[in-house]
Amino acid sequence: TDASSEDGEAATDASIEDPLLDVGESTRRVLLAAVGLGLAALAVWLFVNAGVNTFSVLMLVAIVIMAALMVPLGAILSLQIGSSSSPTSGTVFVTVLVLCLVALVTNAASLEYVHVITTLLVAASVAVNSANDNSQDYKTMQLCGVPPRDGFLAQLIGLLAGAVVVPISLYISASAFGLGTKALPAPQGQMFATLVDGLLIQSTVPWYPICIGLAVGALAVALDAWGSRAGLQLPAMALCVGIYLRPDTGIGILIGSSFRHGGEAWRLRRRGGGMGAPGQTHECMLAAAGLITGSAFLDLVLGVAVLFNLQVESLRAFSSTGEAAKVPIPAFVTNALAALSLVFLGWILFHNSVYGTLEGGTVPGGSGTNGIGEADDADGERSGSGTNGVGEADVADAERCEDPLH
Repeated sequence: TDASSEDGEAATDASIEDPLLDVGESTRRVLLAAVGLGLAALAVWLFVNAGVNTFSVLMLVAIVIMAALMVPLGAILSLQIGSSSSPTSGTVFVTVLVLCLVALVTNAASLEYVHVITTLLVAASVAVNSANDNSQDYKTMQLCGVPPRDGFLAQLIGLLAGAVVVPISLYISASAFGLGTKALPAPQGQMFATLVDGLLIQSTVPWYPICIGLAVGALAVALDAWGSRAGLQLPAMALCVGIYLRPDTGIGILIGSSFRHGGEAWRLRRRGGGMGAPGQTHECMLAAAGLITGSAFLDLVLGVAVLFNLQVESLRAFSSTGEAAKVPIPAFVTNALAALSLVFLGWILFHNSVYGTLEGGTVPGGSGTNGIGEADDADGERSGSGTNGVGEADVADAERCEDPLH
């Protein structure tokens, strides 16, 4: 035990002293100067819009403290559970609550201060989410043997490009569909709006459902902790996401994950069950990411078209409800086409889960009918020294090829 403990400490020290993580003194000074410049710009904007008073001073102190706490938290969470699953909305929610409480303490709970607080919340949200993404990008570079410092310029360019592109995308979405509407629901934004409206404008908050939500969240976290000790997966994050997302979105996630789980189980069965628990593949994750990104991009393209007076309904050529100027088709045909489309998308996830490349694994040889070659089977036979059929060489390969996007 002592030897393993010493080895763990040595590995930790080695990771801390990784030369890839070295940042020059001049670069450190530039980064610190950038942080100071950002704080100074925020302070000037706040004093110009709200005046030099107790509200602006306390609000500036609060935003600095919350950023100092939540930015590292967002960075750590992204390395632990990935940026897609990282609960940045929770950290932003805490920041919203603190800033609203500061407004209440300083008697600034009125409509005229909402735009100031909203701007500060946007700044805090951008800081947390940027730290979330950047830390994972830097970890990816480290795992690939590239010094993270080489990505500073690329991250800066991406941040500047995002500062231009994101407002344009937001304007198109709001003008074409309306944020928080049926066409473009925004559950997180509506949650924040409810909090700000209740505390600062209506001076009342529905504490009864909030307390129920806190109790459910505490119970979910307790079950998550108990499940991890018992070897069960009872993620509290999945429950929270299922609560605040719309039912159709949650059902879509359930269907997609079922196809993926079926593919992983089938792959494990084809390999004889000797490779431990089924794992997700690169192709499956990329396919899911492509579906999400493609849908968002298509919505943006349609939004641009709507701004040029395109009627989205005019793109529908068929109708099963007898609409005028539409080609009539039976309702069962519409339902059948929808089911076939759903099955096709599910087949993509299933196929990629069966034949794709496992995260932390090697590229399949492809000589077998199931896309897994003899070389992979031989590797599995050679790696049977552990209780789960994974040997030291596989563990080393997994550590070298660890995918931080998991």
